[in-house]
Amino acid sequence: MQTPPRPTPRETTEAMVRNIGRELVDIEQAMGRCRGDLVAEPKLTGTWMAHLLICSKELLHNLLIDTARRPQRINAPE
Repeated sequence: MQTPPRPTPRETTEAMVRNIGRELVDIEQAMGRCRGDLVAEPKLTGTWMAHLLICSKELLHNLLIDTARRPQRINAPE
């Protein structure tokens, strides 16, 4: 019998924002180097847009978890 995989720890929202910022700086620098290249520029632009979409989804998911109300325990009347 196999044991179920352990969930990986969730990256904090702050760390996620820092990482996304660093990654975007790298992509913007690469965009500057390939500006005008008829093959590389569209490929890198597509990569940049896909990266932003994926990161936005993950960041939104994290923000929803961070701001969700925790369930309240209801005690039975005595």
